[in-house]
Parts: sequence; C-alpha cells; structure tokens
Amino acid sequence: MADNFRTNTSYDEEMRKFDPYVHAVTVISEPHRLAHDGFMFHASKKETGILNAGVEECLFITGATPVHFNRWRVESGGGDIDIDIYEGTTVSANGTALSVHCTNRLALNTALTTLYDGPTVTDDGTLIHSQWIPPTSSGIGQSADGAQAEAGEEWILAPNTNYLIRVTNNSGDTISIWEEYLFYEVGYEI
Repeated sequence: MADNFRTNTSYDEEMRKFDPYVHAVTVISEPHRLAHDGFMFHASKKETGILNAGVEECLFITGATPVHFNRWRVESGGGDIDIDIYEGTTVSANGTALSVHCTNRLALNTALTTLYDGPTVTDDGTLIHSQWIPPTSSGIGQSADGAQAEAGEEWILAPNTNYLIRVTNNSGDTISIWEEYLFYEVGYEI
C-alpha cells in the first residue's frame, strides 16, 4: 500500500530501501537520506551595517507541501540580539528573492518554498518562537541555532503560509549577521 507521498502504487517499494549510489540498505538519518533523495534545500545570506534598533527580516512562503524546517542558524558580530519567528505574516511586498539550492547537486528538484529578504510587513502574524543572542563583554561574535533536528526542535511548517524571521539589533552598535536556512520538502512521487 502506498503512503501519502507515493502516488504510483506500481513502483516497487522494496527498492526504496536501497541507496541508488552504493546499492545498500539505507541506514543514515532521515534528513541525510532526504538530502540524498534531493528533497533538502538550503539558502544563506550575510547582512552588514544593521544599525542599533534596526531589524533584518526574511519571509518564507511555503508551497503546497508541508515544509520540515530543519535548521536555521544566525551568527553575529556582537550580541544582544532578539530573534522572533512569526506565522501568518501579511506583507504588501515580498522583498528580494533569495536563491534556494537543492543540497543534492545531482538532483533536478526545486523547492516549492520561496524566501525573500526585506519584505514590507503590514502584520507580523502570530509569534511562534523567540530566541536571544546575549551581549558579550569582549565584543566577540555570537551564534545561535534556531531549529535543529538533532536537538529535537524540527518545525513542520504549514503549507501555503507566510512565515517571518525577524532579527533585531539591540547591541548599541552597528553589526553584521550571517543566516543559514536548511529545510526539506518530502515529495516521493513517480
């Protein structure tokens, strides 16, 4: 019997157990396997010159497939930064599209989810997650992980929904940040 992701029941399900490259039973973690199958996607960006009390925002617009938000990471040149993630955000303009790449560079899959830098937000939506990067006395950079599957915090994002990640600089100085987004969209269809 086929599961929700496999619509063609004539395909031999036993063959799905084997990695097509090494012809062995798959024993790797689920995210690792999904990367091999071409369903893991990645984007990253660096922002410089974020003034004190300034914000940096990224808009996620999910497609028709639920998105497994596996990792979001931010690194900054200094601390006292608030990070808020909202669901159901309303925008009047999406912003500038970010490049999203399949982590299996041999696969032809493209993400249904789109990411945008600098959206024009008219309503934040519902706050679903907050995080804080504390200040450092030495001024040395900080890092924080948003959602890590290894830590048991993978988020399953609703389809056809806007999500907003907002980073607010409260450091008292101008900073730079780097952000990484890693997510997968399961799509076993033949």
